[in-house]
This record gives sequence, structure tokens and C-alpha cells, in this order.
Amino acid sequence: MLFRNKKTGLVWEIVDEDHIKRLHNDDDYEEVKEEKEQSKQTSKKSPAKKG
Repeated sequence: MLFRNKKTGLVWEIVDEDHIKRLHNDDDYEEVKEEKEQSKQTSKKSPAKKG
């Protein structure tokens, strides 16, 4: 489970159940939904040839 420190912006992966409960009760942390990394494919166009 991921948590973000609101003061620093750092995101931590927490796996210990007691630690997760403690962070849920701490106003300085918020749970972050895990996003699956999507490969962002940018279509690169080669520069147009001038003639």
C-alpha cells in the first residue's frame, strides 16, 4: 500500500499491517492509489525535409 507524506511529498510503500493502521490515523499521510505504469508512447515525427 502506498502512502504520501503531505509535508515532503515522498511516497512510501508500506506492507506492515500495524504501520498501515498507524498511517491511516496520521493526518500527515494520505493513501495513494497504485497506478499501473502505462508505457507512454509518444509518436515522434522526424523533421520535415525542406527542399
